[in-house]
Amino acid sequence: MIAKVMRGQDTLGLLRYLYGPGRANEHTDPHLVAAWRALGVPDPGRDPDADLSVLARRLDRFVRPEVRRHVWHCAVRVAPTDRPLTDTEWDHVARKIAAAGGVAPLGDDRGCRWVALRHDGAESHHIHLLATLARQDDTNPDIHNDALRLRDACRALEDALGLRPTSASNNTSAPSPTRGETEKAHRQGLDRPSRAVLERLARRAAVASRTEQEFLDAVRSTGALVRLRETGQGGPAAGYALALPGDTAPDGGPVWFSGTALAPDLSLPRVRDRFAGAPAAPAPLPAAGPWGQAATAVGELSEHWDGAGQGVRAAGAAALGDVLTAAAVAAPSHVRQVLQGADRDWSHAGRPPVGTARAAVAVRMREAARALSAAAPKGQAPVGELAVRQALQALAGAAEQVTAWYRSCSWEPQERSARLAAEALRAAVGGDGAQPTLNFTM
Repeated sequence: MIAKVMRGQDTLGLLRYLYGPGRANEHTDPHLVAAWRALGVPDPGRDPDADLSVLARRLDRFVRPEVRRHVWHCAVRVAPTDRPLTDTEWDHVARKIAAAGGVAPLGDDRGCRWVALRHDGAESHHIHLLATLARQDDTNPDIHNDALRLRDACRALEDALGLRPTSASNNTSAPSPTRGETEKAHRQGLDRPSRAVLERLARRAAVASRTEQEFLDAVRSTGALVRLRETGQGGPAAGYALALPGDTAPDGGPVWFSGTALAPDLSLPRVRDRFAGAPAAPAPLPAAGPWGQAATAVGELSEHWDGAGQGVRAAGAAALGDVLTAAAVAAPSHVRQVLQGADRDWSHAGRPPVGTARAAVAVRMREAARALSAAAPKGQAPVGELAVRQALQALAGAAEQVTAWYRSCSWEPQERSARLAAEALRAAVGGDGAQPTLNFTM
């Protein structure tokens, strides 16, 4: 959840915009979900006889004529992958945000007047808070450091409502698609913005590769455009950027995204780190195949977890994400949806806010991920169900260990991400006496 604050000076003008169609018809079904008082606030989105100018005058009732930029405007948006909230939930969100921003502290009936309008769309669920910066006791509201307080409020709301954690203060969050990117994808009839598509393409290519050249070739094989940032001295490239064919900027050129703009661990130096210790050629598969290799490698992480230091644990958590990514691609059809969900949930959990150490167990897990990736094109071939189940059990157990570690370190975004993935995996194979949600035939 992201809250962005803007300031203005035209209450009626902003109301007209918020109740209108928007610049790109993105304002779907605008209506009030909350206001400074429960009754008597007109809602032009639900009452055709309601007058916007009347609502504006009521909001401006305590604004002094000499005050400029008296409009406090806060847009609150959930991630495109989050579920749509109900009006009741948005009412709760609006009141928490108004309180955190300092315009209407909870329980203070003399705070600023404000309203919250809901907008919905296929890829955009959000509200707009409009408040006038004049308390009803003729004093000024305390909005100092409102952005910091809003960030804390958003993180608390994410946890309370089960939403995707965003913008962690330790700089481990992946950049979310912007509003413009999301609306552009919607206009073009696309399921996901280009940034999200490219992040997934780059991650799968990195997981499957042993060298930088393999990585670049794998990305190009998907049809994505690749541009390297050269150093100018004939040395290795300093970075890379990706673009989707047909995704153009106003000047007609491709819309490029650097690796860092996709995710912190997809920068070129971080991608290169994945290849450390990787064999030049794949080792022979064990009798149990790639799924058995994955179960063994992940089980080794769990076996040595308690005695591992933070650096080794961080390396293991990142490598565990690689195994999940590869498994989600190679999985048989009855398991694929669960693993794809766990892979999405795990994303932030693979980026703990500590440095990684060189760890043999992480190298072996990444080699297992490469073996799974190599098996992915043969997805229709018979797969040993026992090996798949054992791999899921190992993944669930390791994910629970990582979750407990993050909880003990108070790394909340990573902890929640790991917990969601662990719960999905454990539910799939059965745990604590529960029946598995997937049927395995052995």
